[in-house]
Amino acid sequence: VAGTVINRLEFGDVTEFSLPAATALEFYQELPAFLMLGGICGFVAVALMWTIFWAEDIANHIQAHARMPRWLRPAVSGGLALLFPHIIGVGYETTSAALTGELVLHEAVVFAVLKVVAVSITMAGRMGGGVFSPALMVGALTGLAYGLIATSIFPEVSGSHTLYALAGMGAVAAAVLGAPISTTLIVFELTGDWQTGLAVMVTVSISTALGSRLVDRSFFLSQLERRDVHLAAGPQAYLLSMFRVATVMREMDDPKAPDEEQCW
Repeated sequence: VAGTVINRLEFGDVTEFSLPAATALEFYQELPAFLMLGGICGFVAVALMWTIFWAEDIANHIQAHARMPRWLRPAVSGGLALLFPHIIGVGYETTSAALTGELVLHEAVVFAVLKVVAVSITMAGRMGGGVFSPALMVGALTGLAYGLIATSIFPEVSGSHTLYALAGMGAVAAAVLGAPISTTLIVFELTGDWQTGLAVMVTVSISTALGSRLVDRSFFLSQLERRDVHLAAGPQAYLLSMFRVATVMREMDDPKAPDEEQCW
């Protein structure tokens, strides 16, 4: 709230993205389409996370059997980046192009697949980078591809396909990061449109509910689970594992031991 207020006072009541306005009738008739988009984005987010973990397992296997030093893994990934420079970078340009509808259907699909592959190579190679910006890019491309198809099938009750791109961006990012509320608030701030926010909330809710059941809640908690750090189940699960039984047990003649009546 403080950041938004200061931003509005300094730069005015402007937003990052301006989407074509849909009529209320078209918008509410499209809500089932956003529910379906949420399910698709949930599967896409899970596919992104599984691909990263799969690539990391393969890289670990190769490193162990080849007795490869740790510093060589980023070097190998860097060599791939020299051959295919498009795999590096956060992809803001492509994300912006998807949100403004500047890409066609086959471009959105191909770029989404290539970005998943690129992120997997980068993470498996231990190169610097994260999953936030890639999740935004893959989500925007997924939403755009879905929106282009949906609006072409039902043009009479459809609004802008860029709204699907924005909802897809929020849905995939929310499922990957495990942060549905924060992602929805970010979209509110970027657009300033409550109808857009409603579409994003519907899509984010479905994608997060689906993705959290196919992985350990989020990408980061899944990483910890793979390292035998069990936080995904909540504090009731991991707090008990922090104490050994021997530290709380007492001998019967111990001054701090309960009496027999309390034991029964």
